[in-house]
Amino acid sequence: MQSIAKLLQLVAVAACVLLTSVAPAQTSGASSAPNSKSGFTSFDFPGSTNTQATAITPSGEIVGRYISSDGIQHGFILSNGAFTSLDVPGAGFTDAAWINARGEIVGTYALVGETQGHAYVLSGRTFTTIDFPPGNVNTAGFGIGNAGDVVGVGYVGSDFNDGQGYLFRHNKFTVIDLPGAKGTFPTMIIDSLRIVGAYLDTNLTYHGFSLNKGVFTTIDFPSSTFTWITGINPEGEMVGFYNDQAGNEHGFVLRNGNYISFDIPGATATEGNGIDPQGDVVGRYTTPDGNTHGYFLADVE
Repeated sequence: MQSIAKLLQLVAVAACVLLTSVAPAQTSGASSAPNSKSGFTSFDFPGSTNTQATAITPSGEIVGRYISSDGIQHGFILSNGAFTSLDVPGAGFTDAAWINARGEIVGTYALVGETQGHAYVLSGRTFTTIDFPPGNVNTAGFGIGNAGDVVGVGYVGSDFNDGQGYLFRHNKFTVIDLPGAKGTFPTMIIDSLRIVGAYLDTNLTYHGFSLNKGVFTTIDFPSSTFTWITGINPEGEMVGFYNDQAGNEHGFVLRNGNYISFDIPGATATEGNGIDPQGDVVGRYTTPDGNTHGYFLADVE
């Protein structure tokens, strides 16, 4: 739940769209980063204490988040085996959550000294801030489709569990709330009619969901106590993670109605975050020493 917990730090302002220039990028070599799309690869942003991959493009470009030695969270882009640090200008916290086939990135940030957070889209070298209305609402950006549609969540104060989902399309917000849920958290959108995510029921249990042409469908990994859907690819394959009855965390892919559980060998926890059209998955895993690493896993079966 670390990727979710990080978002609890964020709070947002009123609905407005601001444009700024991109911060100067910092690029680092990465001999441990994937240079080809085959097998399993573990990777860490150089010098980081925590690295998590969140999404992958059809061409193999990966985005994610890392924590530097000073305890500050940054986003990153991993392309052709090299890392580039991603920070919204003036931010003390930046999260990169998804990247679409056009290379547009969505995420969340908070300015230095500010207690409110904002969603953003990075297109080319331009950041666009997205703040869910009305004012004084925290905004997190989770997913972005190839048409530029954004999904995420707005919540008041620090209670992420009460989050209200949104779709931001053509500069307009549409609220996404699963009927009867305490909180609704859309994480990725394929088109304006197909959205996936998670919701919290009144018993404080998390479930995955699919929203297709206005119809919600609950998704629970069999015999799980917690299910979170993090993404979906154009083929309709979903990726996420779940907790078993003993409380252990595993990644999974839902393909053609079949649940495929997977674990990184030797990991104490595995989380699936992003999936490309070929079924390749990226995410994070934790080792017994407590460190968290990013990974690439080809064609989960």
